[in-house]
Amino acid sequence: MTTGEELPCAHFTVDKQNIALWPREPPTKRDQPLALRKPSTICVVLTFLTLVLVTSILLQSILYSWLLGTISNVRTNAQLLKGRVDNISTGSSEIKRNRGGLKVASTQIQKVNVSLNQVRSQLLILETGLEKANSQIQVLTRSWAEVDVLNAQIPELKRDLDKASALNAKVRGLQNSLENMDKSLRQQNDILQMLSQGWKYFKGNFYYFSHVSKTWYSAQQFCTSRNSHLTSVTSENEQEFLYKTAGGGVYWIGLTKAGSEGDWYWADNTPFNKVQSARFWIPGEPNNVGSNEHCANIKITSLRSWNDASCDISLLFICKKPYIPSES
Repeated sequence: MTTGEELPCAHFTVDKQNIALWPREPPTKRDQPLALRKPSTICVVLTFLTLVLVTSILLQSILYSWLLGTISNVRTNAQLLKGRVDNISTGSSEIKRNRGGLKVASTQIQKVNVSLNQVRSQLLILETGLEKANSQIQVLTRSWAEVDVLNAQIPELKRDLDKASALNAKVRGLQNSLENMDKSLRQQNDILQMLSQGWKYFKGNFYYFSHVSKTWYSAQQFCTSRNSHLTSVTSENEQEFLYKTAGGGVYWIGLTKAGSEGDWYWADNTPFNKVQSARFWIPGEPNNVGSNEHCANIKITSLRSWNDASCDISLLFICKKPYIPSES
């Protein structure tokens, strides 16, 4: 190529997205217009602009496809976001509904915490009790060991106990004997004191045989002043003691009645045995002479010695009181 020769210009055609670029056959000299006969610089500029335009079209085509994909992705993401927002709204409603349940659950949890604290306190108490129980178990274990030792000694202790029991029996016998002796001595002392005062003793009772005569009522007052009563008679032995001690003298006894039609009774409130007492009356007595014989006396020395008489006559009398042991 010579320097004086012109460079061929680029020729292109655009059909939608297809671009064709090729060198144009050089025109014949007669076909070239004058306007196109310019320096090679213009061809370079045109070529550059053509490249820029082609590049722009390519970029727009590529960016259009990318934008379409991006818009589709944006729409998809928007739908996903809308679904999430709906889910969030639904969750918010659920949260609002569950808020009350959470408050109730919180209250229940507080109660459970209180109960747990109480359980902890009880557990502490139980632990303390277990420690004490363990200590006691240890003490009991030692005690059982001591018990085993004592069990080995039981036969010997039993023999000693038998000996001690025999000795205790002898001691109790001696104590009973001493108590009986002491009781007998006190009784004898009491009897001696009463005998020194003119009383006589017979089977647990003291009897006073007077030396002066009184009416039946005056005699009862005298006996009462000495913590006694005119004597009652409750057995054949007592009747025999009285008439023998009276020695044939006439003595008032405590038997009386209220009026002619009244029943006989004892002044010391001893129950009157009518059947038994029938053996002690003198035959034919009581006869209530003059309807005025309302008091009884011992008249003769005999088992059948009772006689009824007027309570106003003066006779000797017999007082009676039971023996009461003095305090030691």
